[in-house]
Amino acid sequence: MSSLCEKSFAVQSKFSNFYAGGDVAWSDNGDLIYCLNNTEVCAVSVSTGQLVRAYGTNVETVENDLTGTGSTTTKDGEDLEDEIPCFALSPDNTLLVTAHRSGLLRLWSIETGKVVKLWKSQHKGPVVKIQFSTCGKLICSSGADSSLRIWDYVHSTCVCALREFNGPALVLAFHPDAKRTEVFAAGADNTIYCWNYAEKRLIRQMRGHLSQVTAITFLGGDNGFDYLASVSRDKVLIVWRLADATQHKVIPMFEELEGVTSLNVNTNKQDGLHVVVACASGALKLVDCKTAKLTTLSEDTSQELRQLLHSKHTEQLAVVTVEQNILIYKASNDCVTANNLDCTKQLIGFNDEILDICFLGENDRFLAVASNSKNIKIYDTEANMNCKIASGHKDTVMTLTAAGGTNLLLSAGKDLSICLWRVNPSTFTISCVARNNSSHTSTIGCLSFGCNTAAFFASVSQDGSLKVWNLKKNKDTPHTFNLKYSALSHDKEVNSVAFSPNNKLVATASQDKTAKLWSADSNSLVGTLRGHARGVWCVRFSPVDQVVLTTSSDCTLRLWSLTTLTCIKRFEQECTVLRAEFIDYGKYIVSAASDGLLKLWSIKSNECVQTLDAHTDRIWSLAISTRSAKCFYSGGADSKLIQWQDVTTICRNEEIEKRAELAQQEQTLQSLLHQRQNLKKAFMLALRLGKPKTTYNIISDYVCQRDTEPVRELVRALNSDQRVTLMEHTKAWTTNSRHCKIANLVLHYLLSDCIAAPAEHGVPGMRNVVEVLTPYLQRHHRRVNELTKELMFLEFIVNGI
Repeated sequence: MSSLCEKSFAVQSKFSNFYAGGDVAWSDNGDLIYCLNNTEVCAVSVSTGQLVRAYGTNVETVENDLTGTGSTTTKDGEDLEDEIPCFALSPDNTLLVTAHRSGLLRLWSIETGKVVKLWKSQHKGPVVKIQFSTCGKLICSSGADSSLRIWDYVHSTCVCALREFNGPALVLAFHPDAKRTEVFAAGADNTIYCWNYAEKRLIRQMRGHLSQVTAITFLGGDNGFDYLASVSRDKVLIVWRLADATQHKVIPMFEELEGVTSLNVNTNKQDGLHVVVACASGALKLVDCKTAKLTTLSEDTSQELRQLLHSKHTEQLAVVTVEQNILIYKASNDCVTANNLDCTKQLIGFNDEILDICFLGENDRFLAVASNSKNIKIYDTEANMNCKIASGHKDTVMTLTAAGGTNLLLSAGKDLSICLWRVNPSTFTISCVARNNSSHTSTIGCLSFGCNTAAFFASVSQDGSLKVWNLKKNKDTPHTFNLKYSALSHDKEVNSVAFSPNNKLVATASQDKTAKLWSADSNSLVGTLRGHARGVWCVRFSPVDQVVLTTSSDCTLRLWSLTTLTCIKRFEQECTVLRAEFIDYGKYIVSAASDGLLKLWSIKSNECVQTLDAHTDRIWSLAISTRSAKCFYSGGADSKLIQWQDVTTICRNEEIEKRAELAQQEQTLQSLLHQRQNLKKAFMLALRLGKPKTTYNIISDYVCQRDTEPVRELVRALNSDQRVTLMEHTKAWTTNSRHCKIANLVLHYLLSDCIAAPAEHGVPGMRNVVEVLTPYLQRHHRRVNELTKELMFLEFIVNGI
């Protein structure tokens, strides 16, 4: 019996890209945000940031096809790879419509995730914008052919086609009053057009903007929604009077505007028309459209905004940034009147390539991520992975490191600067407390704090240098970096640096195929680790033993003795090993490779005990929690951030239960065979337990009694899985000439049932099995023919005598 599970990890949660730019919609209750992600629309939970459902990736069942073809699509169909340029959410949040590059429009059921209707857009070119009507029964599509089409999807008809404007329309909206059959579109000539689609005529043209209109919103007047506010990149907000299409107010904003939404603000004064505008520079401003008073509600120059959404139900605002991040702000009356909007949630829609990750904070509460960007994303693992973005670098951040048990984080990258960040866990705010702009002459590839201390750290660069720094803090001054020593450590770029557990040694790894050990107190070289055939990517000290771990492009991991500086163990992998870490107090090693596989190695047995396959590209980084070995994170070039949970105990318990159940079934089988009762049940148990000898003996007993009908009944009573198992048993019997008769009999019944009813009694892989067994059957047939000839010859001799 095999040993119990030694060590096992499984995916606990996975955070991948869900937004690649384009349309964003917010559900009416504020729980879900729908984002466009190339060939699918992703529904993301606002509270957890997790992907709830994707529309466009599963097999689609079309319940009603407006084209009359009744077509369906499959997973392998080309339609599933069709890019989605735009989509829209129905007002009641039950339907979703998507436009595709192929010219098709699909109507999805939000609840089931299936396509309920499918039809052609009839536009001469791709659809660039699509929108539901206020009543939710009509859909308006805007095409690149400068036309609008109104679709009554309930009755499967096109209501009208509107062409009296210069398109395409990138902004599209129905009037909020369902009784007013009006649709608005902002054309390419910076004009806002209004049609009465019931009468199929153009009724208004509102000219005033000098650049592309980016957003519009309707405002309440004395008799309802009688005003419309529009913003543009011409840095002007215009309030229009819809009755006569005249400009009620023109308010200069002095900034490019990307979004606008109406907002009810209760003040002591008479209520006015208020809107919130999103500036491209990162500011949110409240505008009183009667007095033209401007109030800055929030301003973050590190974020460039592209869209603005409003959830009236939850009193929240959402802004979409250029980097595909979605920031959620609390926009209650108290927050607005106090001129202070707090960012309560940040959803990371697109991570790009994840270059480095690390834990920080007490009990490793926070997770910092560097993702091929000049900004750092910090997640709160105890608050549904709520995220905050730290801005301060001028170029890509390449490396991160944190001091164990503190809220301090170091970052560095291509801008040659080292930044020290402090995270306030009570308010979840991030501040840069120190900075060094002239540390190295080339890209800084790796940083490392001392083991369990924030008093010093080391940095290495592509210029081949190693620098050790003291981090000092006085009562009256902030943190300062003091260079302790510098050394030209390698001939080529240095990939990794690490401190020993007692902080007396520093290890570096380089593309020059070596790893070196240095004294932490001076720049003296202690020793060189030679043996790798290619560049060394990572170096780590064991937390308990006097050994050093290195990984290399030569597809190996090596353990080196600190006393003799010789390789004592070697682990082979299939491709470049980019990163490795000790886990479970130095008993195991987890390695990350360029093929997207994680491997778990047992140091004691020198074996790979598990292969973890969840990434699809290079894995650049691993973050191991120092408080326990129960979980770790991995991130790579596929933009996936994956949490792995230790499931060793669960697997062992399941294996123990499985063994107990197996032992009980074995006992039951032996009891049935001993009593010679209920052989049908014994046969089923033998199949389940995978005992070809037992199944052969049971069938052989029937054959010896010259009664093969029970054998036929046994075979017919089997399901598909049991037939596959019996076929495998038959293969084992056929290889032995003594068992060929029983094997031929069972094979005859299996093939007869399969030919008679292939859908009901078909066995997967039957053709392959027959091809494998044919040579054995032919050999048995020849042997039987030879025996028959000898018997006939013997009978002739006996009869002749």
